[in-house]
Amino acid sequence: MKQVLDESHNNRTVNLHVGERIRIVLPENATTGYRWEIDRYNRELVGIVAEEPNYPATPEVGSGGHVGFVLEGRKSGVGEFSLKELRSWEGDASVIARFRLYLNVLP
Repeated sequence: MKQVLDESHNNRTVNLHVGERIRIVLPENATTGYRWEIDRYNRELVGIVAEEPNYPATPEVGSGGHVGFVLEGRKSGVGEFSLKELRSWEGDASVIARFRLYLNVLP
């Protein structure tokens, strides 16, 4: 895996090659009900290889963790990958954060 991205990469452009993988790691506190979920992306351009929640083995109420999303370049082109942090049962009105990458997938 070439690149590991975090909150500091929000709204940045990332270059990756077809077949190359990147990991996005963001803080998440599922005990509050707020979780990161994929908002939109071009499925021809990149594929979602994995979603990787990472929480303590014995979580305390209010304790957080991280979630990772692994993307793989599929086809040359440009596009976006966006996430939103929300309580899914409350819908988009509960969004408290967004994360977006501008992707440049190279051959």
